[in-house]
Amino acid sequence: MISKQALFVFVLTTGSGFGASILLPAGTATIPAASPTGFSFTYTGTLTGSDTIGFMQIGGTVNDPCLQAGPQYCTNGGGIVTVAGTTGIGGTSTFSGTFNGTAGTWNYGSLIMEISGEGAVQVFAANAADGLGSATPPTGLTLAATPLSGLGFGSFTSAANPTVTFLMADTLYTDNTRQFVLSQASVPEPSSIWLLGSALVGLAAFGRRALLRRG
Repeated sequence: MISKQALFVFVLTTGSGFGASILLPAGTATIPAASPTGFSFTYTGTLTGSDTIGFMQIGGTVNDPCLQAGPQYCTNGGGIVTVAGTTGIGGTSTFSGTFNGTAGTWNYGSLIMEISGEGAVQVFAANAADGLGSATPPTGLTLAATPLSGLGFGSFTSAANPTVTFLMADTLYTDNTRQFVLSQASVPEPSSIWLLGSALVGLAAFGRRALLRRG
């Protein structure tokens, strides 16, 4: 029979297989919509596909970037329109282009993440969960701590001191306004979630066995 002490040690030691967390400088980042180069910083160390990143894309009328003068055609991080322009609220549109060597189809106004040498991904999907088709799509979105491989970068193993860049997906930046604002305050780490869940499951099982013994 496993003791409570042994269960506690097991929970602590089996949650250590997660990668490192990518931290934004000062925990925040501002990505001007008018900038084709976005916001960049250097990650000190070696990144792998198992390393994680999580943040909140803070919404609001002064934050959500706009792709047309007015401001019009303002979007959340998935490129879903929150202020109508040539596309109505809850809609989106796409274009073909290349970011950091990655050719693909991107949603106008979406948030792009690049890692030097490893390509680029669109962080948030343009789907119903992020407001596609909604008359009141969320202006802000949250990326729970996610491995880079799960985000779309693949299972790479040795990106040394890479440059990490965030920018808005567009083909013309000169008429854009506002910005994306990212914050890592209060975003849970996957190891913390795993440890909490394992502890709760383990304690529940321990309690059940104790009740059976008493019965």
